[in-house]
Amino acid sequence: MGSSSKFRLRESIHKIREIELEKINLAEEFDILQIVGEGWFGKILLVEHKVTDTEMVLKALPKPYVSIKDFFREFHYALQLGPHHKNIITTYDVAFETAGFYVFSQEYAPLGDLTSNVSETGIGELHSKKVAKQLAAALEYIHFHDLVHRDIKLDNILVFKSDFSRIKICDFGETRKAGTPVLRRNEWLPYAPPEVLCLSTDEHYKCETCHDVWQFGIVMFVCLTGCLPWQKAALDDPRYSRYLYWHGSSGMMQTVRRPKLFKLLSSKAQRWFRKYLEPRPDKRPVNLAELPKYIEDRWLAKGANDREEEREDETLCPSMYSFHSSLEDKNNLLSTLASYGIETTVDRRNKKDRIRAWIQNSSIVEEEEEEEAAGAVGGVGVGPGGRAVRRRHHGRIASDTSETASSTTTGR
Repeated sequence: MGSSSKFRLRESIHKIREIELEKINLAEEFDILQIVGEGWFGKILLVEHKVTDTEMVLKALPKPYVSIKDFFREFHYALQLGPHHKNIITTYDVAFETAGFYVFSQEYAPLGDLTSNVSETGIGELHSKKVAKQLAAALEYIHFHDLVHRDIKLDNILVFKSDFSRIKICDFGETRKAGTPVLRRNEWLPYAPPEVLCLSTDEHYKCETCHDVWQFGIVMFVCLTGCLPWQKAALDDPRYSRYLYWHGSSGMMQTVRRPKLFKLLSSKAQRWFRKYLEPRPDKRPVNLAELPKYIEDRWLAKGANDREEEREDETLCPSMYSFHSSLEDKNNLLSTLASYGIETTVDRRNKKDRIRAWIQNSSIVEEEEEEEAAGAVGGVGVGPGGRAVRRRHHGRIASDTSETASSTTTGR
């Protein structure tokens, strides 16, 4: 995309477009084949359109928890950012509503998110560097447009290739213009920066790009070690308190013992983690521009994967990665869908082979996507009357309402 196009997109991306949503009976139009993913308020559904047998992915946002304004904001940012960066999920220009949900369509990640791909020892240094470079590139693009994602975590990083050579950021439900006042709500504690956690619920703060930098650091720590560094960046967390003491000892004559999990990292990796996980927001980098200079360094200490004694507490390891993977949560979702009259069970025997073939043909094929022409992005959606249609768009923006600096967030 040329520099003039980038400038026009940057200037207009904060004008949230509003459209008239077609009303569809989800139960009549679709069979729900699988609940692919769950967020605080968003549910990702693999569905089959009953009339055309077309399978697609829908993100359904329950109306009791998500306002129409919040829906349009998320849909708008996802639609505008995705076509222009290979590490941001593609969202198709298809949206509608049902009796209980606001819905839009996006591409499917057959290998799941990072939560389901990180083992108890991480994903290794080579794969972690691949993730770091792509995640940093996507965040730099988002920040270039004066946006803060605000929800960078393993759940929101999708895996498209088994060697991690293609990952994409998703879920723009918390994305806001940099400097916008927002309310502290239900931040997922392990990823929230300390300047947010020290606030009271419903207290205002300005979202800044350094918040994404902090969350980038947490994600990369888990990728390298298989564990979270702490449960929350607050003084009452003993591991974070030890980190604070060690972090503050930089340049002091006496030797301060490193936190156990940080011993798994090389001295050079510890250096950039201390930078990106800087407790003081005014001292933390506002971007990831310096990351490339660390890529050639060794990130894991020698023999790190054999040093199980450093992984001191299972509560910081896989079970803590995600808030959204419990069976109870999934059963609650099925009950919610059933309450709206949505059929949640289908004949899997007849669909199993078609689903497998669709997944393999649509996303797992190892193709040289970097050589594809940038610009138009195709998608399968639902047109008027429930007809499956193909759409192509070029990131057009219809500016109806503007995102203002006084907007606040609904907790997700």
